Amino acid sequence: MKTKKVVRNIHLWLGLSSGLVVCLLCISGAAFVFAEEFMHAYNKDKLHASSVEGERMPIDSLVSNYKKAFPEEVYFWINTYNDKTRSFDVVSGIPSGDGPEDIKLKITFLDPYTGHIIGEDKFSANAAFIVAHFHSQLLLGNAGLWIIRVASLIFLAELLFGLILWWPRSKNESRSAFRPKYPASKKRMNHDFHRVYGFYACWLLLISVTTGLVMSFDWVEKPVVALFGGSPELVGQNPPMADVKEGQEFKSQQFVFEQFEKTYPKGYKLTLMAIRPGMENNQFILLDRDDRFLHLYGDNQIVDRYTGKQLDKPLVEAFEKNQDILEANLDIHMGTVGGWPTQVLAFMVGLFGASLPITGFFIWRGRKKGTTASRKSKEKALSPS
Repeated sequence: MKTKKVVRNIHLWLGLSSGLVVCLLCISGAAFVFAEEFMHAYNKDKLHASSVEGERMPIDSLVSNYKKAFPEEVYFWINTYNDKTRSFDVVSGIPSGDGPEDIKLKITFLDPYTGHIIGEDKFSANAAFIVAHFHSQLLLGNAGLWIIRVASLIFLAELLFGLILWWPRSKNESRSAFRPKYPASKKRMNHDFHRVYGFYACWLLLISVTTGLVMSFDWVEKPVVALFGGSPELVGQNPPMADVKEGQEFKSQQFVFEQFEKTYPKGYKLTLMAIRPGMENNQFILLDRDDRFLHLYGDNQIVDRYTGKQLDKPLVEAFEKNQDILEANLDIHMGTVGGWPTQVLAFMVGLFGASLPITGFFIWRGRKKGTTASRKSKEKALSPS
């Protein structure tokens, strides 16, 4: 009994101290679940080329033309598709300040047959960018990142403490632990919503929080990577780079794209990332479904720019294996692991997670009022008439 009272007090004060941040974290996470679907719906009139006659332009020419048209923008990557009716799209950033977070995301849709700009999206892409950064750092940079990290750890502890408090101590408590009382007062309904439905949602929230922590802390990511057959010693390290070959020119991005078209079935995209400073001999690519603009995991590969094919060096497979594990982790975190059904579930669980600090606050407030009223009643009874 004494132990449960201590746990209840810890659960209470941790919840009161982090409730607002946890609420915002869950709401923003739920909002981001359908970000890609929102962007595709918003840009549905820009997803296809006006004509599919003739040959598509080389990828290198499309990128070059884009950079000439928008020299002030930061080029991130180009999404190319093996569906011959699809437009290609460049994802870039428009600087709006001095910091890396002071940037507006933009998608530019190109007709691969003519190179003409079909349209630009500065709204839905930037909205998704803002929601994602709010979810990960409250739009406060490094300070916000640590606020989210600490709040996530507290939320994990809150869920575990909540399970301890939920645990029935008798057969009578067991009857109310799995099923809410009905009919009931508003106070009882709030209590059951927090405790009973909280028990059922807790398991999914634990998965969501844990997968989020994998992306936040190396000390969480490393054991998870090791558990699933990855290489924890490579977490946070740079991948190997192709050896310099004097006098040999780099293969074109078009060559890489043509290899992709030969091997991948319809419905896939190839993302060709901007060349990283200090890694000029490597081309990082991503093979993924064609319904994602911003998704940066999928089948990541490191391409030797001299050969245009996958880099053949020690540790490359280990790096790519780690990326595959992170891809699975992200899919679970966002609910995309099972398509629409699990996305809807992730959305609902996110909203329920946001409700827990609110219902918990009302439980505490109700008990505080009850304690105050009881004390005043006793004082009145003991006072001389």
